[in-house]
Amino acid sequence: MTAARSPVDAVVIGAGIVGAACAEALARDGRRVLVLEQGVQGGGATGAAMGHLVAMDDSPAQLALTAYSLRRWRDVRDALPRDVERLDCGTLWLAECEDELEAVRAKGAVYAAAGVRAEVLDGDALASAEPELREGLAGALLVPDDCVVYPPAAARWLLREASALGAEVREGVAARAVRPNTVDTTEGPVRCDTVVVAAGCGARSLVPELPVVPKKGHLVVTDRYPGLCRHQLVELGYLASAHASERSSVAFNLQPRPSGQLLIGSSRQLAGFDAAID
Repeated sequence: MTAARSPVDAVVIGAGIVGAACAEALARDGRRVLVLEQGVQGGGATGAAMGHLVAMDDSPAQLALTAYSLRRWRDVRDALPRDVERLDCGTLWLAECEDELEAVRAKGAVYAAAGVRAEVLDGDALASAEPELREGLAGALLVPDDCVVYPPAAARWLLREASALGAEVREGVAARAVRPNTVDTTEGPVRCDTVVVAAGCGARSLVPELPVVPKKGHLVVTDRYPGLCRHQLVELGYLASAHASERSSVAFNLQPRPSGQLLIGSSRQLAGFDAAID
């Protein structure tokens, strides 16, 4: 039998953006942290994500969490290295017609009640904010404190911060099972007090009762068109589409990037772990 590694305070399974953030927080709290990643840092869902840091109001709990997250990202804004590609572009939730503009006003009131800055723009103000949009849109909700980052680089930065605080990051090591105070890995068991399962869709292999379902999406990254788009643009129905759990869906989302490129999305398909482009 393989001997167990020396105990640590916490094992974080997964070195994506969630695992990296947890590892950094635990290490900053003085814990001895071991991060296990079967692939590469910032891979998996983090490597495929759009990287939008956005206040979302699908539920009061979600809005509270995302607003808190945005405040935390603002706290580290000056410390982020250039490769994280943070862009403080804000978000415009687009209303095509007057009915949608009424929904925008209601959305703005929800944001204001939660302490999130937001401003309702009419059609003329929207055209001034984004001159390349088609004519005739009714307006938008501007959320100026939203921003975008490049997720793999953000995860790697958080892991470097954790490592500087004493955390150990081991790539190419997979977790096979989680037992009380022990994680069984491909390199043998590791004893610990706390386990954080941040393995994305792979978490079900460790915690089968989790309601986690893999989804596939397609994104397009364009050539460079600096200045063409100034804000992240999102259709008003994005949340309902993005959170549909039983069907494929498409919802418009466009991001400017610091490089001048545009990232266009997004779709979701219940395709399991099939990553092929169709």
